Amino acid sequence: MNPLDQLKDIHLPAEVGFWPPALIWWVLLFAILTLIGLGIWYYKRQAWRRQAKQAFAAINWQQPEHAYREANKILKRICLQKISNQATQLSGEEWLTYLDQQVKQPIFMPKLRPFAHILDEPNIHLDNEALKRAIETWIRKVKC
Repeated sequence: MNPLDQLKDIHLPAEVGFWPPALIWWVLLFAILTLIGLGIWYYKRQAWRRQAKQAFAAINWQQPEHAYREANKILKRICLQKISNQATQLSGEEWLTYLDQQVKQPIFMPKLRPFAHILDEPNIHLDNEALKRAIETWIRKVKC
């Protein structure tokens, strides 16, 4: 008898299935879902900022007195909804100082001091482009 006939066949192990995945895949899935959740949370949390920017962009700057009033309303609304009710009592330079206190570096004072009195004294000259940039910067940088 041939000794090779006495050998048994080689049995291959069962194929490795794809489920359950290794621990690293679970960790990666958890990290991705966490990042997506944080992204959605941040997006929703910043919705007021996008709305304020849209409202500000809709202002018609061809009528300056109306534009100043609308810009001031937008700033007041942000302060009332996101910061404190103290903003309702402020006007003039106190109002601009309060706005500057809400950001790290002053934006309005002293460069845009005339904005504090523009609604009371319409003959004051004010650089509209500088005011637009200042308000856009404030909306972007205010911490709420």
